[in-house]
Amino acid sequence: MKKTILSVMSFVIAMIGFAQQDYMNMKQFDVKSGKIEYKIEGKTNGTKTLWFDDYGRYQYEHTVTSTKMFGMTTKAESLKIRDKEWMYDINLVEKTGTKMHVDNANEMLNGVTDATTDDQLKKFGEDMQKDMDMKDGGTESFLGRTCKVTTSGKLNSKTWEYKRIFLKSTVELGGILGSSNEEATSFEENISIPASKFTVPSGIEIQEIDLNNIYGVEGEE
Repeated sequence: MKKTILSVMSFVIAMIGFAQQDYMNMKQFDVKSGKIEYKIEGKTNGTKTLWFDDYGRYQYEHTVTSTKMFGMTTKAESLKIRDKEWMYDINLVEKTGTKMHVDNANEMLNGVTDATTDDQLKKFGEDMQKDMDMKDGGTESFLGRTCKVTTSGKLNSKTWEYKRIFLKSTVELGGILGSSNEEATSFEENISIPASKFTVPSGIEIQEIDLNNIYGVEGEE
C-alpha cells in the first residue's frame, strides 16, 4: 500500500511538470550514486537497502519484510534491479521474477502522454494533487540533509524527499492496516559502486514481460 501511495505521489509531481518522452533514460535522482539503508515499521516490519548509480539509471533494491495480520506472519524477500536496458522484479523466496525492457516501460508511459498536450497533463496532475489534498510542507532536515516535505490529507501521509530521493515516509492507514513507516537510517552519497552490483543472482527463473504479447500484437518476421 505504501509503495502505491509513493508511486501515485511521484506520478502526480511528474505530471505537474511536463510530459517526458524518454523518462526511463533520464536522470531519476539528482545524486550520482549512493547506498541507502531503510527501516520499515508498522504492520510490516523489515529492512530495505538501495544501491544506485548514474543518477538512478542503475538501481539495486533489496527488501526483507515480515507482516503480521490476523495472527499470521508472512515473510517476504524481494529484489528490484534496473540498468539501462532491463527492469527486474524478483521474488527471492520463490526464486522467480520478471523483466521488462526499458524501451517497453517508455512505451507504456508514452501511451499515457502521447494523446495529451503538456498543458493537459499539467492540469491533470494539478487536479489529482487537489483531489488527494497534497500540500507543500516546506523543508525539514533529515539525516543532515534538507528535504522537501509533501503531505496528503486524503492519503494521510507525509514524505521527505532529498534531490528526488524519498528518505522517509509515514502513512496512517487506520483500521486493521494501521500505520506504515519507512525511513532511511544511513545514506552514503557519491560512492564508487561496481557494475557487478546490478546483476541478477544465479538460480532465478526470469520471465520477460512483452507488451506485444500483452496487447496481442504479432511481431515482425
